[in-house]
Amino acid sequence: MFGVDELGMDLGTSTLHIVVRGKGIVLSEPAYVAYDRQTRNVVAVGEEARRMYGRTPAGLIVERPLRYGRIRSFDLVSKMLRYFMRKVIGKRATFRPKLLLALPGGMVPSERQTLVDVLVDAGVRSVVPVDESVASAIGAGMRIDQPYGRMNIDIGGGRTNVSVFSFGHQIVWDILNVGGDRFDDAIIDYLRKKHNLLIGARTAEELKINIGSAMPRAEQMYLDVTGRNLISGLPKLMRITSDEIYEAIDDPLTALIEAIHAVLEHTPAELAADVFDNGIVLSGGGARLSGLADAISTALKVDCRVADNPQEC
Repeated sequence: MFGVDELGMDLGTSTLHIVVRGKGIVLSEPAYVAYDRQTRNVVAVGEEARRMYGRTPAGLIVERPLRYGRIRSFDLVSKMLRYFMRKVIGKRATFRPKLLLALPGGMVPSERQTLVDVLVDAGVRSVVPVDESVASAIGAGMRIDQPYGRMNIDIGGGRTNVSVFSFGHQIVWDILNVGGDRFDDAIIDYLRKKHNLLIGARTAEELKINIGSAMPRAEQMYLDVTGRNLISGLPKLMRITSDEIYEAIDDPLTALIEAIHAVLEHTPAELAADVFDNGIVLSGGGARLSGLADAISTALKVDCRVADNPQEC
């Protein structure tokens, strides 16, 4: 790491990435923390903590310090960031790099300043905050500096940023409380109501990734999952179909499309025409939902595509 002067960090709701200039992504881990309920001492961070989720004894708690784009616990965020920075630059770093920090939109100034103070204390020389919607659009390969309208939709774990850019600035934007977590919650709620089956967030995410789709699939898929029967209280194995997941995520999907429609309605006519000509680009981990680009394109009559490696944009 000697001689590296700049780092980049994407402080995502579900995943945290750290980038070194010239080397690319050097750390990519889930934003989970496991800690002792009484002492608040951290037991595990990142992938190790995520593997413990839903399987810990009564004395341990595993959670994500960020939820829906907001900080739930500054103490846990602080400990998580210090842990990840130590993994990248070491405990006794001979240099203090500058850090470009992609932050969720809508954070209040006090939250931003707290994060800056934590990172400086963790070993960086200075912190340059960057709006994550801007960083995501650039990472998706969009030329937002040109005098043409470009629309990027960054779908994260907690929230979605819908932005129209021109001349390097966000002209129209909106931040939606719809993201991967909302889709997971919708699947949990659907199975609880329809089958009296209680599943965890990890199982819901597996269903969404493996058989979920924003458009009806030509060929039915299924996945066997184990949950708890709410009537008997006993574990139960059930086969879930892709059609059921498609039905389960209808509400958050509709809310997402309606919000995109609203942003287009408020976009100046010339820029809206550019968006119709150039299409919409999807980025963020949530963009990997099968059929999402087709669903948006069908509903809005605008071409829509998913960026390469959307979760890394």
